Parts: sequence; C-alpha cells; structure tokens
Amino acid sequence: MRISEIFTSVQGEGPSIGRPAVFLRLSNCNLRCAWCDTEYAWSTGEERSVGEVVEEIAGELETYSRVRLVVVTGGEPLLQKNELVELVGVLKKKFSDLEVEVETNCTVDPGGLIEVVDRLIASPKLSNSGMPERARRCSEKFFDLPEDLKNKLYLKFVVEDFGDLKEVEEVAKLFSISPHRVFLMPQASTLEELSTRMKVVVDLAVRTGYRVSDRLQVVGSFR
Repeated sequence: MRISEIFTSVQGEGPSIGRPAVFLRLSNCNLRCAWCDTEYAWSTGEERSVGEVVEEIAGELETYSRVRLVVVTGGEPLLQKNELVELVGVLKKKFSDLEVEVETNCTVDPGGLIEVVDRLIASPKLSNSGMPERARRCSEKFFDLPEDLKNKLYLKFVVEDFGDLKEVEEVAKLFSISPHRVFLMPQASTLEELSTRMKVVVDLAVRTGYRVSDRLQVVGSFR
C-alpha cells in the first residue's frame, strides 16, 4: 500500500463529525481539485505492506483505547481498494467493536469494499473543483446498490455559493438516497472563508432538507 500518513485526531466533517478517530491517509489521487487541502497526498508517500499498516493502526488503537473509529482518506482510497478490503478484515478481527469509514471522490468502482466498511462517504466533485466533468463523473456502481449497502452510503458536497445548488441536486438525485444522508460543507481553508460560506450552506440546507457539515479542522487549526 502507498501510505501518506497515519495519525489520531478528531473527525472534522461529515456524519462522524466530532468523533475521535485513527486516520489512515493513502497516497495517490486521480483528481486535482483546485481547492484540495491535501495536495501532498497526490503523489508522495511510502510503500508499506498491509501487515505493517495494520500493526501501526493497531498501535494507535491500543494507545488510545477508547478510540474505535478508523477513517480512511486520501488521496483517493478506492485506487487501493483490494488492499483495503484485506486491511479492514484484519483490523475488524483484532478489534470486534471497530468502525471503519472510507472517504472517496466516487469516481472509482467501490467493488467489495463497501461490504466490509461501516460507512462510505462519497464526495462527488462539482464544477467548482476546476475538474472537467468527464474526470469527476461518479462511477455508476454507486447508483444501484442493494438497500443494505446503500444504507452505508453518505454524500458530502463542497459548496462555494448558491450557484452550486442545481448541480448538487442533479448529482444527489442519481444516488437515490434520503436527504438526511446528504451533507453540504463550505469550501474553506480559513476561518473567514468558513464563516462567509457557512451562511450560504445553512440557507441551502433549510431549503433542501440536506444536512450541514462544519469543518472542525479549520475551526481548530488541527489536522
């Protein structure tokens, strides 16, 4: 596996916001979003075996014995989905109460990974990402999941202004999931941007029934 970093912190966004977690950041990404805040994970990283990665994550979970969430992020984690299936299986055998969620740009077929994780957080990229539509188009494998697997799926959209709403609704419709599993999150890397765009996001959420995600890592200046 190609690994960028492993660390313990608090999930800053999405359905598990506020929960302490061990983060596994994988390297390599098939997109180059204009506002990406983890460009260092696009191409750098260290090659490590699944066993080595399991050992380090297990060490974090043993050190922080009340943390029982692992968040796999990137980069684009689904580029290494086969290794992730193995890794998640081993971790869940070691820690029976462990939850695992994977963040993805949803351009890559999730394969069997969605069957072994607890949540798959799909973040479809809008035109505000600066990526052409053909590059950021979601894999159709996300659209026709059986109900038990669809219940593991959440959507998270990065929003800049009111003009993004039509695009959000068009993309969300493809997934056919409940509005309470759709999150709108401000595009922000500073507190000033977060404050300004949060007002837009709150207004859109009230109109649509979608949920709002903060960005605690921006609020608290932590990773």
